[in-house]
Amino acid sequence: MTVIPTGDTVVKPDSDRARADPGTAATLTVSPDGAHPHLVHTGSRPPLGLTRLADRLGPTRPNEAVVLVGAPVGEDGAEELCRLLTPVLDASPDTRPRLLTLVMSEGADEAGGRPSAARLICERWGYDVLAPAGPALVTADGALFSPGPTHASGGWWHFSPGSLARHVSSHLPVPAWETATRRVGRQTVAGHVVEPVAAGLAVRPVGPASPAVQARLQAVPPERDRPQLILTSPEIPAAAVAVVMAALPEDVRGSLRLVSLAGRPVSRTAQEAADLLGCDVQVMVGAPVRRTVDLADGAPAADAATDQYLLDSAGRPAWRPFAQTVVHASATARDGGSVRVTQWRVPPVLCEGNGPDALALGRHWKAAVTPAGLWIGPRAAEPPLLAVTRPVRADSVALDIGVPHQVLDDTPWDSLWPELDTLLTQLEPEVCMRAVIHVHGFLGAEPRRRLLELTLRHGLPQMGRESLHRAPDAATRQFRR
Repeated sequence: MTVIPTGDTVVKPDSDRARADPGTAATLTVSPDGAHPHLVHTGSRPPLGLTRLADRLGPTRPNEAVVLVGAPVGEDGAEELCRLLTPVLDASPDTRPRLLTLVMSEGADEAGGRPSAARLICERWGYDVLAPAGPALVTADGALFSPGPTHASGGWWHFSPGSLARHVSSHLPVPAWETATRRVGRQTVAGHVVEPVAAGLAVRPVGPASPAVQARLQAVPPERDRPQLILTSPEIPAAAVAVVMAALPEDVRGSLRLVSLAGRPVSRTAQEAADLLGCDVQVMVGAPVRRTVDLADGAPAADAATDQYLLDSAGRPAWRPFAQTVVHASATARDGGSVRVTQWRVPPVLCEGNGPDALALGRHWKAAVTPAGLWIGPRAAEPPLLAVTRPVRADSVALDIGVPHQVLDDTPWDSLWPELDTLLTQLEPEVCMRAVIHVHGFLGAEPRRRLLELTLRHGLPQMGRESLHRAPDAATRQFRR
């Protein structure tokens, strides 16, 4: 797993490793696939990781072609690639595409005076060619991404016969929101620098940014449908966030999402910004972390898909939150609460349900996704306020059980334990090792014993303060009724 860098170390792109091993191009093969990308690989068949990237890109559009390079091409990479592609590119004029997209790291790089692969293809076959000057990555939604600096040496380039190469963007296709974020430009707001990055906009403390900070800002993959507002410090004031958001068109502002790379949640900042703006503010719970790359090290095309993790204070991934995106409502628009979960992921046993707060768990029970973890209780009950508003923590996963002021000692509660056992079986190890069980209500002797058995069986020894409440005696029960 490659973490989008959050510390002081700059992660070098895969293409650096490719240059270090130039002798692996002898057995390269091109696999044409009709309307789908042409795959360049070693061996007789393309590897599974490369075909997955090709499937993600999907069929090519009419009059266009895509070449997906999944193996190093050596020191004379441009010439070797042209030789391999000659049977494909020497098609009849009636079937030749007008535009070729070369998904190959540094396919547009012409450092050292050598012509790039993109330029050779453009000049020899008369194609328009799109290629990246840096790493070539494919995002989860099938877009193309080339992380790197925002100046002219990075990103994707457009080569046309008889014309100078033109810088396009860091990602393709260019999303509709990019124009709005570029118009914001680089400026200073409330002692913080606001600047465009590949995924949208970033806000960081004023002053020169270290190479590590710039690297992690440019490494966040963009999304087609929304820009990200990336915060590098938990000390960034809500007023600065509100000023940046207010500068965007309403439709872009409505889709924008806050992302914190500081290793601390920004819930309070988001809520204050929502109140200042009088509109909803979306927040990613956690930060994006690169998945394990399926292709071999040094492959000129790789996977940019990410998972969301909560980061610890050192920037290391801790656990994947169940609530992936939450929305903070403004004070004027609240309807029963200020925070609601809008995107989530849950174990398979909870996949049936009508929303994040109504996930079926057996016949009598349900679960709700909370920002800090999960709540489990009766079908007719609602999650307690304490569970819904519990702060998100990287070092603990809150598993809230029960309803305040109810006695967990009646017969229906017997059916909970097998369902809870199944749920705990499906939790990831990093979740189990951080789980803290909070019991709302009063535990009878038998439920307390059953719950302790489950926590020990699944390696969940921690229990919150609520679990210390024992069931009241019979007189107290009658009074409460």
